[in-house]
Amino acid sequence: MALIGMKRVLDSTSETFVTDFGIRFRRKAFKSIQKLLTPSIKKEIVVEHYPKLEKDTPYIFASNHWFLEDFMISLAKLDRDVFTLFGSTNQIESHPVISFLTWLPGMVYVDRTDRKKRQDAMNKMIRLLKSGTSVLLFPEGAYNNTENLLCLPLFASPYMLNQATGAKVVPIAVYTLPELNTIYGNYGDPMDFTGMERNEAMELLRDTLASMHYEHIEKYGGLLQRSDLENRDYRMDYMMQRREEYMKMKFTRDVWDEELSTYHDRRITEPQAVREELSGVSITAANAHILAPIQARHEEDVKYDFVRFMHETWDKKNPDYRAR
Repeated sequence: MALIGMKRVLDSTSETFVTDFGIRFRRKAFKSIQKLLTPSIKKEIVVEHYPKLEKDTPYIFASNHWFLEDFMISLAKLDRDVFTLFGSTNQIESHPVISFLTWLPGMVYVDRTDRKKRQDAMNKMIRLLKSGTSVLLFPEGAYNNTENLLCLPLFASPYMLNQATGAKVVPIAVYTLPELNTIYGNYGDPMDFTGMERNEAMELLRDTLASMHYEHIEKYGGLLQRSDLENRDYRMDYMMQRREEYMKMKFTRDVWDEELSTYHDRRITEPQAVREELSGVSITAANAHILAPIQARHEEDVKYDFVRFMHETWDKKNPDYRAR
């Protein structure tokens, strides 16, 4: 990180993370920077839709998030300069090339484990938007590693930025599979949350991203036969596949509490939390018909807990990295 000064990036405030000259420079150089970054993308990029956006107007670009290249894809096809919200501390600390390529077009670093620094990141993005510069963020917070959710619950940053600056939100869905040689991108029409409550706005954005993602699955996802799942622990297979996506990056320490942090709506109690709460209750003949099935499901929750799985298996030097 000697190229740009790691300490300045990690410790900067909304006023010191970039100079006004730095903002103006990136605005003028952004197209050249895009051309520099594009060769790093090995697959063909197909943009299915790009909206008509107002010239010289900043937008909040909000993308789904589930594979390594999605940051580069979202960035590569934008028609204007943008700073990207980046929350992988270990990559900044340990990998100068990745850090430089993220910093060069414009980066807003956020320490997701620190509440004050999360607010600092919001202030940085507000400053950028008010200066006329767009921002790109991934409101799911981490890769969507679930088997059945089209989009994770979203952090409220798009809504908060829209309310603070008036900038509209452009939803982005990107899609690929390991066997595909193409990455598909769909940039939705701008959304304005004026007059909407926070939960209403974020549910609308989540539904929009989920619908765009579902359309990609229908078009390009292929068909899965029942026979493909027979005699297989398909849930573990999927976790292994997701693990390999993370292992494309060289993490130097256990980072999973940060890398896998996602938004949890306090209004909703997840079934897994209920089962965990009841797992400590003693099973007797009188309650076994109720608690035994709950205990069995809790044991499955533990086995297929992806955060736990990554804590235990992230070191590539360990050849036996199936969940224990």
